[in-house]
Amino acid sequence: MSVRPTTDKVRSAVFSVLFDTVDGANVLDLFCGTGSYGLEALSRGAASAVFVDTDVTYIQKNLKGLEEFSADVVKGDIFKVLPQINRGFDIIFIDPPYAVYTPDEILALLKDREILANNGVIVYEESIRTEFKISDSHWSLDSEKRYGDTIIRYLSLNG
Repeated sequence: MSVRPTTDKVRSAVFSVLFDTVDGANVLDLFCGTGSYGLEALSRGAASAVFVDTDVTYIQKNLKGLEEFSADVVKGDIFKVLPQINRGFDIIFIDPPYAVYTPDEILALLKDREILANNGVIVYEESIRTEFKISDSHWSLDSEKRYGDTIIRYLSLNG
């Protein structure tokens, strides 16, 4: 498996947008890879983070020695393991392998599980070359920002 870590520039910009919503938040980092989003959230005051990926080697290495953080690592495909996670999250970071899953597939799973807390935000990272369509009217695309070949989309649940 190849890991494509989010650049420092993009991660810094994302946390600039999230600002005070991180403090005390429960965070879910899907397709976490190195765990850069979730680890950054924890370092900025998030209450807890759950990291999910099919290969958790990198996140496990990065969490060594960081016992002061409340972090759980779940190994497996999100479509199999997410139904076992029975809690809500204030911030969900999604950085899927480009062009493997559609946003509709991932967002449908999140909506069905009611895993995004009220007033929660999804931070969805993709390549600018990946088509992004949401057919489910339950989701609102609040904003998007482009950083080179990367685009970050901020989504929330309607009503």
